[in-house]
Formats: sequence, C-alpha cells, structure tokens
Amino acid sequence: MRKGEFLISTILATLVFLFVLGLQRNWKPSSLKEAAATAEQYMLGKSSGRGGFPDIPGYERIETFYIGRDYRAALYRSISVSLGFAAGRLVIYNDHNQIAYQVDTLEGARDAWTAIYDFAGKQGLPAKNSRPRPAYLRDLTGNHKQDIIVGLYSGGNRCCTTLNILEVDKDSLRLIGHIEGLDGWPFVGLEIRRLGAGSHWKLVVHRPRVTACGPRDEAADVISIYGYSGGQFVDDTQKFSDYLQGVLRENLARWSREKEPSLGLLQTLAAQYAVLGQPDRAKAFFAQNLARFLPQMKEQGFDATDCRDDLNSLVDNLANPQSQQ
Repeated sequence: MRKGEFLISTILATLVFLFVLGLQRNWKPSSLKEAAATAEQYMLGKSSGRGGFPDIPGYERIETFYIGRDYRAALYRSISVSLGFAAGRLVIYNDHNQIAYQVDTLEGARDAWTAIYDFAGKQGLPAKNSRPRPAYLRDLTGNHKQDIIVGLYSGGNRCCTTLNILEVDKDSLRLIGHIEGLDGWPFVGLEIRRLGAGSHWKLVVHRPRVTACGPRDEAADVISIYGYSGGQFVDDTQKFSDYLQGVLRENLARWSREKEPSLGLLQTLAAQYAVLGQPDRAKAFFAQNLARFLPQMKEQGFDATDCRDDLNSLVDNLANPQSQQ
C-alpha cells in the first residue's frame, strides 16, 4: 500500500513540476510525452555538471563542438545585437567543465562567424549531409600531440580571418600559433599541405593585399607558408621557393590562357614575383600589362599613377620582408 502511495505521489509531483515549468516557458505541448521531452531538454540545457555546457549570463549558446574524449567547446553570442553582429565567446571545456581555453569573438546576428577546423570536412567546415563525424584534431607538428585550429572572423568586407592553433594535452591546451589577416571567412584563405618528402604539415596562408589599383575583389593574393619550429608556428615562406615557383607557373599559364584575365591576377603575379625575390621583374611585368585595365580603373575612380606607386611599394615590401619587422 505504501509503495502505491509513494508511486502516486511521485507522479503527481512530476506533473506539478511540468505544469510550473510550462507556465514559466509558455509551453503548448500537444501531449504529456512532448512536455516531458521538452522538460528534459530544458534541464540538460541548464546543466553545468559534467558533460553539459555551462550558461554565460547575457549570452546564448549557438554552436557546440565535441573535441575528442577530453574536451568540448561552446560558442556563445551576446543577446545584445547591433548593426547585424554581436560580441561572442568561444570556450573550450575539459571533461570537468573547467575552462581550458577561451577567446572573445565577433558573430553575425544570424550566423556563427567562428569555427573549429574540421579535417574531415570541406575546406575546414563540416560538409552538409555528410556521414563522417567532424574531426577537429590532427597532429600538425609531428610531436605526437593533437592540434586544434580555431578560425576567428574579424568582420569587414569579407575580410579577414585570424587563426589560433592549439596543442592538446590531456590536462591543458597550449597556444602554438597565431596568424592574422587570412582571406575571407574561416577557412577560405587556408590550405593545409605537406610540402617536401616526409615533411610535417604546413599552413599555406592566403592574404588579400588591396592597393590603389582597384577594389577588394581585385586584391593581390599574397601567399605565406607557416611551419612548426621552436614550439610555435612561424613564417617559413622563404624556405619553400620551389612550391612558390610552381604556383607562379600555374598563374602565368592562367594569364596566357584566359581571354580576359583580371586585374587581380595581374597584381597577384606581381606579388608572387616579389615574394620570390624578383622585384624588378614584378614591376616590369605589371607595367607592361596595366594598359588594358586603365579604362576599367578610370570608370571605377582609380588613378593610374597612384596605382603604380602603391603596387611598387607593395612589391618592395614583399621582396624585403625584413624591412617590415
């Protein structure tokens, strides 16, 4: 008899609990089953215990990432949205819900602008309707430790992305790379390649360099290559002239093949000559081919003299990177 009374009391208490929560959250469940399921989601969403994601006052949680066995991440966005974007925060938790890493971000009012690189995805992002689970970990350095790449969007006219590379230990995360100014959204301006036989992974970074010759979509594509050395990812571009020569040959072939090559490609070729230590050839190639773009530039309000001066300055800077340090 007592067992029956206890069971009835438990059921009644549960119904009262669901009813009170329903009033608070303005539920309109079509059935008790739906109400119970919604209550479960509510309790899990509020959980800050092991396995859940803590709430941050003033923020909403918009994305979650499960990173191996020991870590998971949540992306939060401020509930105060202005001019189409809002402050955000990416937090990586260990399996005890302790913060292992966090960084302030900028998020769109509708879409998340921060991402963790998915090595099983397409261009670093999970492929839609794909079967493989996201793979957020890879040993990029060859030291038998897994790494994470976080892409942070800085806003502006499709520019730019900042990369933070984190080395994963069981008990901590360590920042081993910080690379700014990549082209576009995460991870449009990033290639991850093995350059050279038996080498470790390299980060091939594409940066747009806008000049007085044209708008953002005609910017020069400037390539830098980062490798792991001394515990950090550092700029090793000068060590990979063979790879850069190959890219230059491909772009020269495009220039010859296309009936109407773009001003952006012309500026890119000049920049690539400069990076390879050939500033005079860069300037000569640009000057010889600029005439076909003068009507377009005039129509868009760009001055030819300003264009040449600015492009020559860019070439000098790329050919002598030490002068910028």
